[in-house]
Amino acid sequence: MVQAIRYLVVLLTGFIAGSRIVGAAQSWMEWQRWSALDPSSAGAYRQSFLENTAVALLSLTIAALVWWLLRPRAGSR
Repeated sequence: MVQAIRYLVVLLTGFIAGSRIVGAAQSWMEWQRWSALDPSSAGAYRQSFLENTAVALLSLTIAALVWWLLRPRAGSR
């Protein structure tokens, strides 16, 4: 049961991180494009990039912690 929860949480946080990384990449490209044309408009894309990156890093950190904390113990194999 614990292993199923482990895999489920890691899979879910991996999906979240993956979608946010794609969003961060798109925001990065738009930020770079708009910073040359209209720097005041580029701020929204910068904010979106930072938010997506932060959520992706947080999701990956949660996945790593859950993976490590719910690992099988050496004696239970």
